[in-house]
Amino acid sequence: MSEDVMQFPERSKKLEWNFNTGVTIFGVICGLVVTSIGWGVTYANMRNDNKDLQEQILDIKGRLTQDAEDRKDRLRGYQATLDGMQSRIGEITPLTLNLQRAVEQGSENKMAVVETNKRIDRVVESVGGKLDTLIDTINKVATRVEVLGSKIDANGKSDKSAYRTPIYKP
Repeated sequence: MSEDVMQFPERSKKLEWNFNTGVTIFGVICGLVVTSIGWGVTYANMRNDNKDLQEQILDIKGRLTQDAEDRKDRLRGYQATLDGMQSRIGEITPLTLNLQRAVEQGSENKMAVVETNKRIDRVVESVGGKLDTLIDTINKVATRVEVLGSKIDANGKSDKSAYRTPIYKP
């Protein structure tokens, strides 16, 4: 059985040039060329991408710088507004005191008006009482005049008037 083992032919030490060898060498060369072209395209794309990325980075840096400047300008504006507000807040305290004084004066004026109304009411009552007294006195005088007029009639010396105006109390 040991004799039935298959044996490979012995290789020669020289390179044989035949069709298979040419196809193999051509394939290896084409593979190397295609691989070199692929690497070249990849390298060119990386350089172009790198340039685009550098431009984008510069654009972003410019925008960030502009944003920082805008933020500083807004901060200055806000600070100016706050300073104006603080100066106005300082004016609120005197205005509050003035308002309190005005309220106090208003209440004092209200009390003065109430006192004045009381005085006017007393004067009206006093004048009303005096007016009643005056009307009573005039009525008494009118009664005396009538009595005297009838005494004169009895003596025949006077003509009676057709018009008599009595005074009535309101």
